[in-house]
Formats: sequence, structure tokens, C-alpha cells
Amino acid sequence: MQMHDWYKKMFEGKFGEFWLKQIEGWGETSELQASFLREILEKGLTLDHCCGPGRISVLLADSMPVVGLDLSRFFLQAAKKKAKQAGRENFYLIRADMRHLPFKHGVFDNVMNLWTSFGYFSDEENRMVIREVSRVLQSGGTFVLDMFNPGWMVRNFRERDWDENGQYLTLEERSIHWKEKKLKTRWIIIDKRNGEINEITIDLKLYDLEELKELLGEEKLETVKVYGSFKKEEFNEAKSNRIIIISRKQQ
Repeated sequence: MQMHDWYKKMFEGKFGEFWLKQIEGWGETSELQASFLREILEKGLTLDHCCGPGRISVLLADSMPVVGLDLSRFFLQAAKKKAKQAGRENFYLIRADMRHLPFKHGVFDNVMNLWTSFGYFSDEENRMVIREVSRVLQSGGTFVLDMFNPGWMVRNFRERDWDENGQYLTLEERSIHWKEKKLKTRWIIIDKRNGEINEITIDLKLYDLEELKELLGEEKLETVKVYGSFKKEEFNEAKSNRIIIISRKQQ
């Protein structure tokens, strides 16, 4: 399996180390998201679709069996370590491409894709991702898709941001390409210890709520509820920074 160059650089090596450092400070956010998901999901086999270092899935594995799937070996190793430290026995990891899930039809009660982990491929490949989610989800199963809200983003758009976190200085430069409906983000990370500079540019498809609902519906995933935050706030196109869609797999 060949990993796309942008993905390999974004979630391996220096960038992988950077993200692990960032996530260390997300404890309160992770607990809030896990609490939300415990209320939404069925108490059955759950797929964390792009699990990263197990930020959410390890927390959920205290009350349900969870399979964490990711393409990054670096993140999967971190998730394995995190699960071992937490003493999770109902937690399993697999390395795979989200466009080609290595599971039989209808094996999962729940699938979750969190923190805008969808929308980085071509339109057809993005549809393929949703098609695969629907395929492995049993009838009546729940799919939770969490994306950032383009409606909020354009009203609060910042062309660039600097941040300093421990040993790292980071710069994000953003531009919106309206014809393609894509957000292009250039990341630059500087390691203050040795001056090493790493850079990557990624494209994200800007799906609004109606487009996401249509995309899901085409693959027999019916939207049953939409939230604007993990605090269960109602979705507001102008004010909500997240689009959290709860859908059910139809017969």
C-alpha cells in the first residue's frame, strides 16, 4: 500500500511528533467528545475511522469494543502505547487506507470520523470513502461525521496564524479556492532546538451541510440529527464552527 506523500509527511516524522505534542493539551476537549459519543453510539463494535494516536478511541474502549484504523504507522504505534497504559482490552488497531476498508459487509454497529478527517481526496475518492463506510456499517448502524463548518470559517477567516508550543513554532497560511471549493493550507513547523524546518501544503474540500447530507444519502446513510458542537448545541450555519452529522444506515 502506497501512502500519499502529503499524508506521509503530515502524520509521520517531525509533523507526527508535533501533532502528538499538540494533542497532549486537548484532554478536556477529548473527554467532552468521548462523553458526547457515549450518548450517541450503540454499545457495539465501533470503528474509529482515522483514529490517529487513539485520542478518542482509547477513551471509548472503556465501555465498548473499538477498532482504530489509520494509515500512519507513527500514530498507530502511539495509539497502541496509549491503550496499553490505559489497560484497554477491547481495543484493536489496523493499518489501512480509508478508501479500501479491509472488513466484511455490515460488521460494525458504529463508525465515527472525527476532527475533519474527511475531504482530502478527489470528489470521486471522497465518495468512495463514504461508500466504504456504508458498506461496513450494519443496517440501522450509526455514522458520526465531524467536520469544520465552511459557513463559520469564511466569516472568521484568517489568512495566517503563528503559534508556539514548547519546542515548536508553527505557521499556517490559508487560501480559499472558490471554483474548486477547496481550502489550501500551507503548514510550516520550526523545531526551536535545532532550527529544522518542515513544510507541507494540503487541500481540503469545503462541503457545506446540504452537500454532506446529499453525499451521505446517496450511500444509504440518512441524516437524523445535526449538531454545531460536542456540547449538543443546535447547528447554526453562521455561528457553529463544527458540523456534526449523526446518520443511520438504511436497509
